[in-house]
Amino acid sequence: MKIGILTSSRADYGIYKPLLKVLHQNKKIDLTIIVFGMHIKKKYGQTIRHIKKDNFGDINIIKGMSDRDSPLDIASSYGKLIKNFSQYWLSNEFDYVFALGDRFEMSAAVQSGIPFEIKFIHLHGGETTLGSLDDIYRHQITLASKIHFVASDHYLKKVSSIIGSKENIYNFGALSLDGIDKLKIPNWLQVCKKFGIHVDKDYVLVTFHPETVGLDKNKGYSNIVVQSLEEISKDINIVITLPNADAAGDMYRESMIKLAALLPDKISLVENFGRENYFSAMYHCSMMIGNTSSGILESASFKKYVINVGNRQKGRLKNKNVFDVSFSKKEILKKYRYVKKLGEFSGKNIFFKKNTAEKILETLKKL
Repeated sequence: MKIGILTSSRADYGIYKPLLKVLHQNKKIDLTIIVFGMHIKKKYGQTIRHIKKDNFGDINIIKGMSDRDSPLDIASSYGKLIKNFSQYWLSNEFDYVFALGDRFEMSAAVQSGIPFEIKFIHLHGGETTLGSLDDIYRHQITLASKIHFVASDHYLKKVSSIIGSKENIYNFGALSLDGIDKLKIPNWLQVCKKFGIHVDKDYVLVTFHPETVGLDKNKGYSNIVVQSLEEISKDINIVITLPNADAAGDMYRESMIKLAALLPDKISLVENFGRENYFSAMYHCSMMIGNTSSGILESASFKKYVINVGNRQKGRLKNKNVFDVSFSKKEILKKYRYVKKLGEFSGKNIFFKKNTAEKILETLKKL
């Protein structure tokens, strides 16, 4: 069986890893990792290096994504990726191709495959992010896919309503959580040394992305984030992971870099942790602040509370460890002081199921 894996960013590759390990170990599967987007950009850490090091399968590279993040740049990248992927699908055949999530570049890769009748498998369909254009891209991928692996029964019903069928939709839990109950967490001091982090204890883990609905508001939002983090840094250290490529993403990236330069003894920046090191950062932090999906999906498994800011993740199913606040310095600081007193989260992660990757493989065999 010939399987392709579409990966465009550090985020989706980290989620794929449990599945990649299972597919790589199966001698009957010919695995190709199709790399594009942020992976091949120096600006985002050229994370293709990590993919090559893992050596899970053959690697094919598709170019076409801009370094810039204006709406025009993103639209142009979308067109270039469709053109380049069209040539790729013309020359390459697969039994199935996995596509994960909701990013614009992932949507471009999938849309280009429709005329070639590529059998796409979609992971994490049916979810909702009202503060982001990702909803549109995600549902496009869902409609173009033949098989669907979702993270909850709620999302299963949503995918069923989108495609008008109950066939070939499976809920095996969130793939990123596969094996998390047995995962050996990397030593945090060693992680700090590797990434040049000098705030090795008592820190808040922060990740902010722009809201791609209402782009003009992001300048004000990024200023609020900086002011809030500057105030929080007086009380505790901060580790920030930099944002992905989205419209207005550079605005947040530049403001975070300036803030870290202003407070080098209190704030550390990381471009890309990788899956296991990021889990170590989550495991050892005091809490999480931001608007990233990891705060929604994975944080509960590490017993961490999350302050989820703004509307980017609005509409998503959430664990009870997540507190929603608006882009308001007053609200963020108030919730920070409240969460600080709570200690560890003791509830379960609603997205966790055992052996997710193995169940996906077994389903493919049956199909």
